[in-house]
Amino acid sequence: MPDLYSRRSFIAGVITSGMLSTTAGYLLTRRTPVTLTLVTGGDATGGRNLLINLWNRFHPDVTLEVLTVNSSTRDQYDTFAGTRADIYNLDVIHIPRLAARGRIAPIEAPDGITLLDPVQRISQVEEDSTRLWAVPFNTDVGMLFRRITDKRAPDPEPRIGDLIADARHPGQFAGQLAVEGSTTGEAFVINVLEQALAQDPTILDERGVVSTSLGQWQRALAPLADALRAGRIVTAAGEEATNAAFQERNLRYMRNWPVWYPAIDRVERDKKPGTAAIRLGRLPIGILGGQCLAVAADTEHRDRAEAVIRFLTGMPAQKLLATYGFAPTAAEAYNDPEVRATMPHLDIVRSAVEDAHPRPMRPGYADFAQVFRQHTVDYLYRRVELTDGFVEAMQKALR
Repeated sequence: MPDLYSRRSFIAGVITSGMLSTTAGYLLTRRTPVTLTLVTGGDATGGRNLLINLWNRFHPDVTLEVLTVNSSTRDQYDTFAGTRADIYNLDVIHIPRLAARGRIAPIEAPDGITLLDPVQRISQVEEDSTRLWAVPFNTDVGMLFRRITDKRAPDPEPRIGDLIADARHPGQFAGQLAVEGSTTGEAFVINVLEQALAQDPTILDERGVVSTSLGQWQRALAPLADALRAGRIVTAAGEEATNAAFQERNLRYMRNWPVWYPAIDRVERDKKPGTAAIRLGRLPIGILGGQCLAVAADTEHRDRAEAVIRFLTGMPAQKLLATYGFAPTAAEAYNDPEVRATMPHLDIVRSAVEDAHPRPMRPGYADFAQVFRQHTVDYLYRRVELTDGFVEAMQKALR
């Protein structure tokens, strides 16, 4: 594989040229200078900040001021909803609630980009594929990382359900299956849903509709409960803690998002001679994540906000984000020769995205997540059996 880190500056240069050409028409239009506010979560990679800096460099009359909200998924919604902005960078799960409250305005789907089907579904306005509530900035899906010590040895891709059931090699898999405070609760919910999907692919369908069968949930979560109680899983609270457990304990497997791959791969190859490679594999069905850029309904600069969004979500931007580990949203980015040469594992990521299921895309998702977390923590760690109250509470939250 070509060295990602020596090629990133080259790709950035090519992309910069591409961005300058694609935005030339906008640049030549004389306008009164304005500053737009973009509200967003944190950026652990630097890729998004680079794009914003490029925008500000190319567009001195329309600058972006970033307001960063470093908090849990649930708290982000509360902060976003109470913050005056021109553009919101939303976790996909916040789209329905902000749309229902009239805080974001539909935007035309971008030209020249074919969004992957699951990404299109979660962002479009009902069944109208030509209008989106928010334009996908990046997509995301849970992946299975695995450490390879000998590239010559057979390396069949494992299934996550088999890993947690394997008593011969306990404690070699780490996932976000612990909760410490509000900031790690969403990671726990997603990991539990993925474990349930590994046992029963109908527990949550491709449109985010959850099963209302108590027996189905009991059967789908029983293997995870058995593995946790037998000590076969290394539990961690949040993505960073899972990375630390994987690296410090030299574990074989880890569930995490693909955005962490460049950093994990680089550290392992540079500092651990016993590690021949870090490879990504897909889950049977992963949970779809990602971020989308939405125009605030009350912005006074809608045309300029839309221009910013087109810049940040276009093909040059997607190519650059891919080198930082982000999963592109458009089929064209996965087919690009430069991206494929630099990040060959993206074929596996694309396959996982195309089969991923979203969380329940309803305005009541935050209440659903709280109910789901409370009942499953009690079941998995306190041996409190799941009852009809679990299913009824989920239904009530999503009503």
